[in-house]
Amino acid sequence: MKMKTDLLKDFVDGVARDGLGVHGVVVRQHGEILDQHDILEEGRIQLFSASKTWTAMAVGIAMHEGLFRITDTLTDLLGEDLPEKVPEGYDRITVERLLTMSTGHAQCPITVMQERMMKMDPPPFGGDRAKLHDLWYDAFFDLPLTYAPEDKHFVYNNGASYMLSIIVQKKSGLTLRDYLMPRIFEPLKIEDPEWDMEIQGHCLGALGLHLTTEELSRGGQLLLNGGKWNGVQLIPEDYVKAMGEKQVDNDFGEGDIEARQGYGYQMWRCTYPGAYRMDGMFGQFSIQLPDKDAVVAITSRETNNTCDILRMVWNTIVPKL
Repeated sequence: MKMKTDLLKDFVDGVARDGLGVHGVVVRQHGEILDQHDILEEGRIQLFSASKTWTAMAVGIAMHEGLFRITDTLTDLLGEDLPEKVPEGYDRITVERLLTMSTGHAQCPITVMQERMMKMDPPPFGGDRAKLHDLWYDAFFDLPLTYAPEDKHFVYNNGASYMLSIIVQKKSGLTLRDYLMPRIFEPLKIEDPEWDMEIQGHCLGALGLHLTTEELSRGGQLLLNGGKWNGVQLIPEDYVKAMGEKQVDNDFGEGDIEARQGYGYQMWRCTYPGAYRMDGMFGQFSIQLPDKDAVVAITSRETNNTCDILRMVWNTIVPKL
């Protein structure tokens, strides 16, 4: 699909000039696609951490269906599935602390495990990092907490999102993907999406969902609509509102300013006023702009500074909306 208007011309020229690895972009406004452009042929792409927002959608629906509450603790929800030894404080990690990545860890336990494994000589699984997904469950419970969960100290944590996937599956009897099929994917006409799993049969939750740029934009539109699609409330409106609001502070004075605007329920706040986004490694974005009643969805393979893609959106697309 090539652009039909001048809306995306400056953006497409800008990412080409700056060597940003954008694959495709879709802009929606007032519920309709304004324009889209595929720099590479459109196809489904791994959303990496933009998958987390879809995990959070499932959590909101599951809570609305009465499967669990936001105040329930991880240990109570997993029950007999817990490892024999659980570090102190894990019994105070609630669903809300998982949603906001404020579990009390000082580092992501998944990252700690992966770095330790990759330093081994030889590395396990022949250095295939994807095989390390099978170790995520034990890795999450291996790392002691540094902070009290009630302190709400933000640390980016793939394990937290993974635990949310496990909770949804345990309480619904369905994998995260299968749970979302009739509740989100089918209403949005997203056919047979792939979601990567580990050996125990859980969707990774933190990553692994594969969608096209346009399918990603439908998820952004659903959020912008307050969880409603074609007049049907798929996700509770108050929960969707909370997803995009600042729930915890993540400004520690380091890193890109776009990563320090606050964190909601598996979504990031933006420097552009009122905007919030799904955000995945290498530049997978769905940016919701309430003041413009617009969504900008982008898929990429940018290995340097993905936040430069966001700034390109602020400078070249937003002023035209």
